[in-house]
Amino acid sequence: MDPASGHLGEMRAFLEVARRQSFSAAAKALGLTSSSVSKQVARLEERLRAKLLKRTTRRVSLTEAGHLYAERADRILSDVEEAERAVAELDGTPRGALRISAPTVLGTIRVAPAVLACRARYPELRIDLDLTDRLVDLVAERVDVAVRLAAAISPASLVARRLADDLRVLCASPRYLRRHGTPRRLEDLADHDCITLNMEPVARWTLVGPEGERVIPVSGTFRTSDTMTLRDAAVAGLGLANLPDYLVQEHLESGALRRVLPAYGASQRASFAVYAAPARAAVRVFVEELARVMKGRGAAGAARSDSDEESSSRRGRQEDKSSGRQTARPPRTR
Repeated sequence: MDPASGHLGEMRAFLEVARRQSFSAAAKALGLTSSSVSKQVARLEERLRAKLLKRTTRRVSLTEAGHLYAERADRILSDVEEAERAVAELDGTPRGALRISAPTVLGTIRVAPAVLACRARYPELRIDLDLTDRLVDLVAERVDVAVRLAAAISPASLVARRLADDLRVLCASPRYLRRHGTPRRLEDLADHDCITLNMEPVARWTLVGPEGERVIPVSGTFRTSDTMTLRDAAVAGLGLANLPDYLVQEHLESGALRRVLPAYGASQRASFAVYAAPARAAVRVFVEELARVMKGRGAAGAARSDSDEESSSRRGRQEDKSSGRQTARPPRTR
């Protein structure tokens, strides 16, 4: 549906402003200018003879009339969009708008390739991919498919298709392992520089291995809020990292990173595609493509684990001896 078409266009513009509490954010979502959205809302208010929005320099909020109109308008617009999608896909060809939400890193590495493949195969699809780490409301935000990482999902009135286990990789660069040695047991992590996310006051890794789940306190000299930066720090030799397999697959294959403690490579979480039933054609083909992409993943470099790292460490010590350098392990800076 054209977001700028007549009364429905005004309704859509108003609902986007109400949802995002911003004219500029609504304009961006609709692919329009802020002035165009403002004019549509003004026309709607004039036609209804009611003030729907309260505007201040900082935010936009709903009046009592705005709340009443938004509730009814949202149901109407949902019914119209569903009717248009149903008619458009009568021949089974995926077409129309498809809104997808996914976590930032997983979305960049795994979901985006599936989106591009679907768009190339079905040119009549109009895809809106939102990469965000917040939990979206599929109904309120009109999201067709949300990709989520969770231990389990049991949403009411929604389908949750399990895509893949959330596999983890403990890894470090060959240079770091030559200098500091390779951990053989989880307890050895206490003696290593561990690169961690700074979202918790106390750093700890939840690892799943032969004896079940273990929570291991770790520490190090570098923390970050960004998972990609954490991966880059591991490649640069700053320490050990606990990362999603899809984020380090290429680095394990190239040898830029080496896997350690390979028995601890799982988590209690999995990735899910969440969507409403019955699923229309566009949703079905995207979820199938996403499942194919996710199944094709795998933590490469498993063979480059402890034995290979020990050989690398021995070679590094020999090289250091031949050049006259001392290889004594420096004390950790806490």
